[in-house]
Amino acid sequence: MADVQDFTALQGTEPVHHAVSSSDPLKNEADLDYEMRHNALAAIDNAKFGWFHVKACMVAGVGFFTDSYDIFAINLCSLIMGYVYYADAAGDAANTTPTKIDMWVKGATQLGCIIGQFGFGYLADRLGRKRIYGVELIIIIVCTLGGSFAGMTARGLSVYWVLFIWRFILGIGIGGDYP
Repeated sequence: MADVQDFTALQGTEPVHHAVSSSDPLKNEADLDYEMRHNALAAIDNAKFGWFHVKACMVAGVGFFTDSYDIFAINLCSLIMGYVYYADAAGDAANTTPTKIDMWVKGATQLGCIIGQFGFGYLADRLGRKRIYGVELIIIIVCTLGGSFAGMTARGLSVYWVLFIWRFILGIGIGGDYP
């Protein structure tokens, strides 16, 4: 309840209190959690429009933009990589990434998202969303940079395998954004 009071003091509004007090023996923890969330949302609804609302919309928009960019930028990259790595292929396959490779590199992020949603959702319920958000944000940043610098390795992994690995782990981080 302290978070709600801190927020409302900052915004100059009062939270909505229900007739049932938190000392009611019939109320369980889920009801108290619901009341706390309801009060927080009521404080946001009743707050005067200001810089906080603009900042909240910008942060949410930037987060959505970066996630979608990480997911969909591979479509253009795949076309370019076809010209770089399959320029000498014969016939219709020239300058085109093979379908199976293309499918796995593009699908790696979605596969990781599914695993990340379940994994981070469970961890967020156990450890708290604030702790988990920082972890998934670090995963997204590191994997985006790693995927940007993907290339042929000395041990024989192709650029597509390296990209698949980075994008799979990136998907796990993006999945943590939406548990």
